[in-house]
Amino acid sequence: MSKKQLLMKPSTKGFIILISAAFLWAVHGPLAKYLFNNGILPTDLVQARITYSFFTLLLGFAIFNRSLFIVEKGDLVYFAVLGIVGLALAQFFYFYAISTIGVGVAIALQYTAPTFIVLYNYFILKELIATKTVLAIGLALIGCYLVIGAYHTAFNDLNWVGISSGIASALTFGFYTVYSKKGLAKYSTWTVFFYVLLFAALFWNLIHPPLILIGQGYSYTTWAMVFSIAILGTLTPFFLFFLGLKLLDPVRATVTATLEPIFATIIAFLFLGEALHFWQLIGGLFVVGSVLLMSLGENRDVRAEK
Repeated sequence: MSKKQLLMKPSTKGFIILISAAFLWAVHGPLAKYLFNNGILPTDLVQARITYSFFTLLLGFAIFNRSLFIVEKGDLVYFAVLGIVGLALAQFFYFYAISTIGVGVAIALQYTAPTFIVLYNYFILKELIATKTVLAIGLALIGCYLVIGAYHTAFNDLNWVGISSGIASALTFGFYTVYSKKGLAKYSTWTVFFYVLLFAALFWNLIHPPLILIGQGYSYTTWAMVFSIAILGTLTPFFLFFLGLKLLDPVRATVTATLEPIFATIIAFLFLGEALHFWQLIGGLFVVGSVLLMSLGENRDVRAEK
C-alpha cells in the first residue's frame, strides 16, 4: 500500500476534527452551568470566554508567528461582520435563550441551523438537495429533540421571546458557518479565527463593562474554570470547527456538531448522576445515524435545478 493510500481522506479527517470540537463544547457545558449557579452571569461568561481567548491567541501570534496577523485592509469589514454577527451575536442569542427557556429547548433550537443552511443553499444559491442530506437533517433534528428532553416542555409554557432568541441563535450560527468559508478559502484557519475573535471581543467589551470578572473576589477554582472554558471550551473547539470547515461543507459540519448534546448527556450521566432515559438513547442513535449518513461518500443530488 502506497503512502498516498495510507493518508486519511480529507472528509474523514474533517469529521474527526468536528467530533472533537463537539466533545470539547459538551465537556465544558457542566462547568458553565456550575459557574451560572454560583453567581456568574451568562453575559459575563460569554464576554470573558471570547476576550480571554482573543488575548491568548494574540500572545501566541506575537511570540511564534507574526505573519499570521497579515490580512488585506479590505477584508477587515468581512471579519467584522463575521465576528460580530457570526460569533458575538450567536453567543448572545444562545445564552439569552438558555436564561429564558432552559438549556434543553435552547440547544434543540440552535441545532436547527443545518436546516436553515440547506434552505439557503436551495433557494438562494440554487443548489441541489440530496435525499441523503434531507434524511440526515431530519434524523439530527429529531435526535436532538429527544436527547435534550424537549418533549417535557408544555407548549403553553413556552416563552416566545426566548424561542425567538433560540431561532436567532440558529440563524447566526448558520451564517457563521456559511460566511466563514470565504475567509477560510483565502487565509489560514488561525488568521481567520484571530480576526473573528478580535471583532467579537471588541463588540462585547463595548456593550458590556470590560473585563468585568476581574476584582470580583472569585476563588482560584472559579478562575480555573473560567480559563478552561475560554481556552479548552472556546478557543480550541471553535478553531477545530473552522479547521473542519476547510474539509467539509457547511451542512455536514453543522450536522456533525449536533453530537454536542449527545456527549453532554453522556457526561451528565457518568459524572453528574443525571438520569439517562430510553428516549434519550433513541435520540442519541438518531444523531449518530445522521452523522454516519453524512459521512458515507459524496452527496448525490436527486432533485432538479430550479
